[in-house]
Amino acid sequence: MQKVLEIVKNNSVNLNSEFKRLFHGRGKCFSGYEDITIDSIDTVLYIQAYKEIEYKDELIQLFKEFIKTSRHKTLLFKSRYNNKLEIFTGKLGENTYAIERGIKFLLDFNNQNIGYFGDMKNGRSYIESVAKNKKVLNLFAYSCGFSLFAKRGGARRVINVDMSKSALARGMKNHAVNGFSKGVSYWHLDILKSFPKLKREAPYDIIVIDPPTFQKGSFEIEKDYAKIVKKLPELSAENAIVISALNTPYLDYSFLDRLYKEHADFIKIKEIEPVKEYCNKKAQEGLKIAVYKAIKRI
Repeated sequence: MQKVLEIVKNNSVNLNSEFKRLFHGRGKCFSGYEDITIDSIDTVLYIQAYKEIEYKDELIQLFKEFIKTSRHKTLLFKSRYNNKLEIFTGKLGENTYAIERGIKFLLDFNNQNIGYFGDMKNGRSYIESVAKNKKVLNLFAYSCGFSLFAKRGGARRVINVDMSKSALARGMKNHAVNGFSKGVSYWHLDILKSFPKLKREAPYDIIVIDPPTFQKGSFEIEKDYAKIVKKLPELSAENAIVISALNTPYLDYSFLDRLYKEHADFIKIKEIEPVKEYCNKKAQEGLKIAVYKAIKRI
């Protein structure tokens, strides 16, 4: 347990209000602690357990002591396996935000996913760097993080598409609190059943595909990813780029490369490095983000 504390302390040097993952057991880098993560969210220290852990009481006591001398005022523990939230020290205010390079994401700790995925930070940084004057289609938008950074990068229009009304509502609030509401749309759609509508607004200069690994009844990576890639030539501008994400330990970049070569005639121009705090012994076990570009059409 002291090993976990040492890692958290080392990663806590110069902490500020920005979100930072302090311990990532999910990356299989720390034997015995594969089922916990610890995040710094401004003044909240947020511990998650993905299955029942026998050392919970010891862990909580250790970090109750830790926050006495850290910037944190609130200690939260989320049992992901039953979505139970416990507050051990302090309290939650009316609104809590994850802050990424100055952009705010409104959080809800009572949800299974709180409204922010820190491992996608480098992908969002990339879209900000290429979005100026572009029209963006953001598929599986969730809380619209790519849209926020596209707008800050100067995108002229962003269309966010997701099956979840509540996620899109959260995305709308995120845009409002950051001052990026102009030129942004929110479409509540089943993407696989909505290509005609998506096509009516085409072409898009940038398309983001960031699907869930599995969503019962609506999306399965191995079966359904190709269905989207096949439609890209109808949706994309001549020099369009696609930011394509894959978050499963069972598939690697070769899966994406094959899809884009066989079904869309796109070439890979970049692999986006993972966030270093999300340690993975094997790169293919973590989030993979690649950028593909449409081959010039004759």
